[in-house]
Amino acid sequence: MWATDGRAMDTLCWMRLRDLCFLDDRDTERDQTVELLRRYGKLGVSGPFTTIFGKERTCTAEVASVHAEHFHRLGYLTVDRHLSPNESAALDGSQLREWVGKRDLRRSEVEATFGPPSLVIAHRILCYTPADASGWVFFDCWDEQPRRYVPGEGTYTADRETDPLVRSVRVPAADFEDGLILTLYGRVLRWGPEWWIHHPGDDATDEAQAIAAQLRHIEQVDPSQRSDR
Repeated sequence: MWATDGRAMDTLCWMRLRDLCFLDDRDTERDQTVELLRRYGKLGVSGPFTTIFGKERTCTAEVASVHAEHFHRLGYLTVDRHLSPNESAALDGSQLREWVGKRDLRRSEVEATFGPPSLVIAHRILCYTPADASGWVFFDCWDEQPRRYVPGEGTYTADRETDPLVRSVRVPAADFEDGLILTLYGRVLRWGPEWWIHHPGDDATDEAQAIAAQLRHIEQVDPSQRSDR
């Protein structure tokens, strides 16, 4: 399926799933899916993605991945492989948070660590599917694709990254924010290079917390010193 943006993909996927459930007389499963999707809020599945990363960073593939899990759960989508119990355990949310930490990682490192994904969407969303249907784990890659003007050619060229960075990891949780793990790259995309001042995190060292607090105090006293100016 193809859509212009995340909201359109959300509508398209939901209409397809709703029609399949109607044809197969699966109203109960349809209603259960509606409840499961409520965790994304009143703006639909695309809402939290665009809120966090901005509309200019399209979330079409991310939205498709969310719906892919439900298509698979209801038997309308097959994947290349299911994870073994040991592989699923390695993708536990708390362990992934510790593994990711505040660093950058690339797609190749994810596949080298956890094996080939069960499904890849748009060449950048790696989906890992446990055999016990306990919830998919997603590694969201993103490439800014900088443009450079080509002298004499009158055009621009884009250097596409062959091994893109991971922007975020999504694990099963009660709500979107609790299940979102940002890499260093993801933190910068969300809050900018000065993310550590206003969002140092509970795992920041005492020294980092103290420095961040001092900088926040300076900004309050003198707004001209704001780090996002």
